[in-house]
Amino acid sequence: MTLPHNEQELGKPLRRKKKRSAVFIVIVISVLVHVLGGIGLATLKIIEVLQPEPEFEAPPVVQVKQPPPPPPPPPTIKRAQKSLPRPQALAVQNSQNVSVPTIELNQSKLSIGGGRGFGGGLGALGGGVADAIRITSFGFDRAMEGTLEGTLYDFKRDEKGKEYPIASESDFGPKTAYAAEIIQDFARRFDIKKFERKFSKSSKLLYGSYFVIPAQSANVAPKSFSAEKEIAPSLIAVVYQGTFKAQESGRFRLLGKGDDVLLVRINGKLILDASWRAHTYSQWEPSSSAERANKDGGNRYFGLSQPVIRGDWFNLTAGRETEVEILISEVPGGGFGAYLLIEDSKELKPQIFSTRPLSEQDTLFLKNTHPDAAQFIPD
Repeated sequence: MTLPHNEQELGKPLRRKKKRSAVFIVIVISVLVHVLGGIGLATLKIIEVLQPEPEFEAPPVVQVKQPPPPPPPPPTIKRAQKSLPRPQALAVQNSQNVSVPTIELNQSKLSIGGGRGFGGGLGALGGGVADAIRITSFGFDRAMEGTLEGTLYDFKRDEKGKEYPIASESDFGPKTAYAAEIIQDFARRFDIKKFERKFSKSSKLLYGSYFVIPAQSANVAPKSFSAEKEIAPSLIAVVYQGTFKAQESGRFRLLGKGDDVLLVRINGKLILDASWRAHTYSQWEPSSSAERANKDGGNRYFGLSQPVIRGDWFNLTAGRETEVEILISEVPGGGFGAYLLIEDSKELKPQIFSTRPLSEQDTLFLKNTHPDAAQFIPD
């Protein structure tokens, strides 16, 4: 029996067969695509592996020029102590008008007893080196190592130059009483500032290391300080202050005489009052040994008519600063003079007291100042 020819049934096996063929083709194509893709990837990978690695060439080495080293620091200039120039000449000016043509500043020592000395030699001249050094019985006109600064005061005028009533007094008594009150107060304290506040003074300073003023006119004091036009030679005082160093330790005492006043203080203690009138210008009392020596009398030196007065013993230590204060005064006017010596307790041989070594020119000056000086200058 034949199947009816039906449009719906017609071609069914044919379409199923076509559908299976189409699916198969799609699968085959897909497989081929994947295979071809894999082959392509594998080829690329093989090419990548077989391709040689790129070579990296380092850039050429450039020679770098080193920067110049920093400049060295400037050399340190060490200031060496300047050697002290030597003055060429010494102009001597004193009451005898001694002329000294040249000066030889050496290192000779002032021996005290058994070779002991004071000071450390000459130092730099104050204010620079001069071609000439003026020297008087009151000191040099320039500071040197070991010298004491000296100032001339006028008890007749105040610090502004106005005269006190005592300036017109002519009698000796009132002048002595007036000066005694001033100097006694000063001797208790040695307060130089009080002098500065109360009295006129010389504008010029002198610098003493030894003190030998033979008996002469009182005019020598203001003249030495170049103040003869401003300061009359009465009721005046010169005060020296400073320090020195002993070269050796020992026990010493000062001796001297002053017309009218000579007071000396060492390290703050009054150790000598060799004034013309005892117990007038200070309350100093000599030690028993000094009193015995003074009672026994003594020689008279440098033209002064009274004997030498010995002071108290004091100790000096080598290399240690020793403070010295000296007051020399002329009260009524007229005659004037003072000197200061030193002796050691072992030999009791007086020599000129000096706060620095005596040079050859110092020795010559002293010998020409007065004949008595020669016996007190060490060999």
